[in-house]
Amino acid sequence: MSITRMNRGTFRRLRTTLLNWFLPRRAYKFFLRDWEPLSDLDRVADAMGSLRQSGRLRPLIMTAPRGRRIAVVAPHPDDESIGAGGTLLGAREAGASIAALFLTDDPSPAMAAVRRAEATAACATLGATAHFLGHLERAISVDVPALAAFGAALDSFSGGAGPDTLFVPFLADDHDDHRRANELLLRAVEGGHLRARPEIWAYQVYTSLPCNVFVNIGVHAAGKSEAIRHHTSQIARRDWVSTALGLNAYNARFASGGPAGGLYEGFFVLPFEAYLDLCRRYFRDSQTACYRAPSYRAGMNAH
Repeated sequence: MSITRMNRGTFRRLRTTLLNWFLPRRAYKFFLRDWEPLSDLDRVADAMGSLRQSGRLRPLIMTAPRGRRIAVVAPHPDDESIGAGGTLLGAREAGASIAALFLTDDPSPAMAAVRRAEATAACATLGATAHFLGHLERAISVDVPALAAFGAALDSFSGGAGPDTLFVPFLADDHDDHRRANELLLRAVEGGHLRARPEIWAYQVYTSLPCNVFVNIGVHAAGKSEAIRHHTSQIARRDWVSTALGLNAYNARFASGGPAGGLYEGFFVLPFEAYLDLCRRYFRDSQTACYRAPSYRAGMNAH
């Protein structure tokens, strides 16, 4: 057999082997955008495993947080309404004061102004005051000035008393800015920029999470929908009302003991130091494995 024919035969066998390996895996193309390992999943497993949770624990069904000074960290205008709008309405009805701290602006100055106006209108519906830190999307800094500004905004709430309850997106929620909000909180504490030690209510936006508290928001569903609809620029891109209420309906599957067919906002609630310990585990060593955005993976504005 000539070398040429042998090479052709080797090539055909190699081609067959590769096709047999690749073709059955084409269904995964919607899931894997690249060949990088999903290292953040190991971090989530390590952080959550540290709690030693039992499958026999039953989540609490609550009507509202017990705290009366509530601050909501919203990486983007609309996160506050999508993730916790119904619960905030219930808390306000129960007499709580509420402040929403928006971390980012749209890169376009014109759109940034639009979204700030939308956020202010949504906060009016929720009975909250709106505060803006002015980071750009996917560019939330964790340098010393940013940490100091974040800590000062929270500590100045309620005449300097600070919040007793802090809402923040779950640390592994599927958006880099949502994760960065948790790193911002962690670094602010580590740097001595935050005095308050509030109870943490980690909320859902994109990602299902291991909820240990559910709040039945049925009586506030219309108010939550109204608050979300104030974010007109975002509703034009996706029906966030249906998305949010659909997730709330799905949560009824896990809210054992609550009314059947209800709407539930789900939260992962922990004491401050316990939640910070999860953040330390998740953002251990280097934060780059937790992010997809190049700016964050490059350690932009590291503390």
